[in-house]
Amino acid sequence: MGFFNSMSSINKINNLLRDLENQVTITQGMIESNAPLYNLENSLNVHKRIHQELVDVFSGSGGARVSVYKIFGENARMDDILTYSKNLVMNLVAIIRTR
Repeated sequence: MGFFNSMSSINKINNLLRDLENQVTITQGMIESNAPLYNLENSLNVHKRIHQELVDVFSGSGGARVSVYKIFGENARMDDILTYSKNLVMNLVAIIRTR
């Protein structure tokens, strides 16, 4: 049962990382084009949701915590991914506050 839980969790993490990469690209475009504040706030909410889902999946699977993932073409482990995601949210909050 643990093996299948790990595989399911790893697949979910990979899907979330694809979502995160896509959302980062979308958010960068919004920031560069001076998108309205509410668009940035919606993007922030998506980033927060993805971050929380990553935390939840990692906390439920030891196999997912020790696996190596690809994000933006680079290898990353759980701590790298969660730190990146958290910093992304914090930086987007700072950008929104300055507008």
